[in-house]
Amino acid sequence: MRTPTQRLLRADQVDFSDGASTPVMSDSYRFVLPVPAWPGGGEPFARPDGEPLVDRDGRLIEGRGLVFLDPDDNCWEVAPGDGSAVILFSPVAEAVAAALSRRIGELAATPEALSLADLKTLIAFAVGDLGIRASYATSKAVVAQTMIAEPAAAASGCGLHRRRADQVCRAVYVPGAGAFQGPAASPQRFVDGAVIIRHGESVRLVQPISFEAGYRFLDGRPARIAELATQSPQ
Repeated sequence: MRTPTQRLLRADQVDFSDGASTPVMSDSYRFVLPVPAWPGGGEPFARPDGEPLVDRDGRLIEGRGLVFLDPDDNCWEVAPGDGSAVILFSPVAEAVAAALSRRIGELAATPEALSLADLKTLIAFAVGDLGIRASYATSKAVVAQTMIAEPAAAASGCGLHRRRADQVCRAVYVPGAGAFQGPAASPQRFVDGAVIIRHGESVRLVQPISFEAGYRFLDGRPARIAELATQSPQ
């Protein structure tokens, strides 16, 4: 629940124009984990193969699927269980991705056979055992538009994907603490500054450590918070 004094930002409060934001790019690895199309995954009252989905205000969202916490942003994410969603883990090194792939193989014969309990086990393993900072939901359509699968992941859509380096994002650093009402089911929270990224029509908060680990300036240098355009929306 938001307290009266908490600072809550929205995308329309951030100026992403050329003079007010910084162009950046990211071709780092993400691990893509498709959420299976469970029976009843697109129906709110069908058999409970997934769990009920709720929005940032606790209201029921149509369909069933997976609800999980992104520890990087301390926010709730929802992924429909209708075959359209994926979970992204980042940043991910190749060795970490291999360990995550092995764990998937231990739980199910194929990624499509993973259950709701299996996905929760995998998220806990990725965050708790492998130390992956961020886990969040997006769609297969977004992955197809913005990422390139590594050969081992091309057939199943599960595994390492690299962000397309030819897609320029706009970045703004916001100092201080607060929350951002982005695409997640609850506001993304930050305590010591945050980077707000616009990628196409999508706007999302990225924590400073995750940003510096995954983004570069257009000249190829690692992106650093100190060199970003800064704004202080209230």
